Amino acid sequence: MQVRDYMSGTPVTINASADYQDALELMDQHHMHHLPVTDDQGVVVGILSRHDLQLAARYFHEHPGEINEVMHTPVTTIAPEAELADAVDAMTKGYMRCLPVSEDGGHQLVGIITETDLMRALRDLLAKQGG
Repeated sequence: MQVRDYMSGTPVTINASADYQDALELMDQHHMHHLPVTDDQGVVVGILSRHDLQLAARYFHEHPGEINEVMHTPVTTIAPEAELADAVDAMTKGYMRCLPVSEDGGHQLVGIITETDLMRALRDLLAKQGG
C-alpha cells in the first residue's frame, strides 16, 4: 500500500504572507483541517492546522496576522511512492496529523495524506482480512 493510493491529490495551499483569517476562510470553504503553506515559488514552507488558526485568532484579536507567524516549520514531506507504513512512522515520530506529499522534497506538492486517509487504509486492510 503506497501513499499515492490514499492521499488527497491537488491540495489547496496558501501563501506564507497571507493573513490567518484568509486561511480560516479557505479551510471552512474546503472543509479542511490542515493547510500546506507555500512560498512565492510554490515550495512547501509550513503547515497550518485549524487549531493553530483558532489560537491565532485569539492572539491577534481579529487584527491582521501573517500565516508565517503561526505555521509549523520545518515541514516533513513524503513521496507518493512511499509505503503507508513509512507515512505512519513519520507522523507518529513527529506527532503530526498530516504530511504533504511531494515528488521532490517539497518543491512540487502533489497531495496530502492525513490521519483520516490512514484510517481509510486501515478499514480497507481489515475488510480484506475479513472477507
